[in-house]
Amino acid sequence: MTYERLTAADAVFLRIETPHEPQHVGSLSVIEGTPLRSPDGRIRFDELKAHVDRRLHRVPRMRQRVMEVPYNQARPVWVDDDHFDIDHHVRLTALPRPGDDAQLATLMGRLQSLPLDRSRPLWEMWFVDGLADGHVGLVIKVHHALGDGMANVDLAMALIDLEADPPPDDPVPEWKPALAPSPNDLLLDAVREQITRPTRLAQAAVDTLRNPRPTIDAAANVGRTVASFLAKPPPAPWNVPVGSHRRWVSASVPMTGVRTVRKRHGVTINDVVLTACSGALRTFLLDHGDEDIAHREIKAMVPVSLRGKDEHETLGNLVSLIIVDLPVHEPDPVERLSRIHAMTSELKGSGLVDGAHRILDIADAITPLAGPLTRYVSRTIPMNLVITNIPGPPIPLYLRGAKFLRVFPYVEVIYNEGLTIAVVSYEDQLHFGITADRDVMPDLGDVAASIEHEFALLARRR
Repeated sequence: MTYERLTAADAVFLRIETPHEPQHVGSLSVIEGTPLRSPDGRIRFDELKAHVDRRLHRVPRMRQRVMEVPYNQARPVWVDDDHFDIDHHVRLTALPRPGDDAQLATLMGRLQSLPLDRSRPLWEMWFVDGLADGHVGLVIKVHHALGDGMANVDLAMALIDLEADPPPDDPVPEWKPALAPSPNDLLLDAVREQITRPTRLAQAAVDTLRNPRPTIDAAANVGRTVASFLAKPPPAPWNVPVGSHRRWVSASVPMTGVRTVRKRHGVTINDVVLTACSGALRTFLLDHGDEDIAHREIKAMVPVSLRGKDEHETLGNLVSLIIVDLPVHEPDPVERLSRIHAMTSELKGSGLVDGAHRILDIADAITPLAGPLTRYVSRTIPMNLVITNIPGPPIPLYLRGAKFLRVFPYVEVIYNEGLTIAVVSYEDQLHFGITADRDVMPDLGDVAASIEHEFALLARRR
């Protein structure tokens, strides 16, 4: 009997998920087609599927499913899926030839709208035929419970190569699933954990008396975070209940220009990203008749990685968050950049990152109420949207000799927050994936175009 309990941070994304709010992340890649095709032009799908199957031992979680504990007496656990079926997880679809970027984006939105099957390992890969120039698309879906953005980059890296002609894979031993526990076993283990919890709490109290400073600091951070949560911003046009369907668009900008702006103004790449997004949202609001733009407040929830250098290849969610006030009222892009840099520099040392993380831990500790409390906390975060920047590989990637040409991220929307902007770096480009509720933002492509325009403005300004 083998299992591993989800962490509190990982369980959050199962607890807040609803049928119309799937909590998975993913990507859309465009890959060279010729190395993946047979002489008759067909995609070698069976070979691609076998390749993925051979690599799964590098990430054992991809053959594991979630098992709930009876009566929600503890967080769910990961167990081996004794009915694992690679055909369910790796699939082939196609656009009518020659498929263009708009059709591919529409397909991406439709595939990402569908929730993952919780009775199976929580991931899917869709190869897409029919693209112009013979390229091949690859849509990936991975539940957020498996990990944050950086963890999912690491997961993808296990399936692909850093060179076009890598050495052959080592022989892979036959996989045999470990026996899963029974529901009664999980319930008994959960009860044992609860019985020993008072002892652990007593030891924590003794440790606090011996060295109270960490506890005092943590309490202060939680207090500041709670206070910040009370400052709920006015709703933006996309802050409405979300439905079941997603609209997804992309944008790309060269890293050379981004690095120039970063160096010229002494800021971070994330500051530049937030500034361009602020300008794009300002344009969107003005185009939609916002008459009070001078006083408009837009708050972005920005994930912050808590990973140490030795945790880079660890699955799971090791992130917290900061809330950044986007200066959409400011017409000058350089002034916006200056304000955002000052704000993010202050927030990183404010204790809010630690406080937000601890609030979720507190909610998780109240076992019978963990689900409702987690949903309440997640819906109380004072934000209008999510903007997340995921560092990607600066070198080319390959799949069975085919080079990845473009890699775009996907991050889900959540309750009452019908807009998410994600960006990942790959080679010498920043690639944006912008997701919205399909019925809320029919002109989402305007936001993508404005982001590219804002980067161009920043690159030209001194």
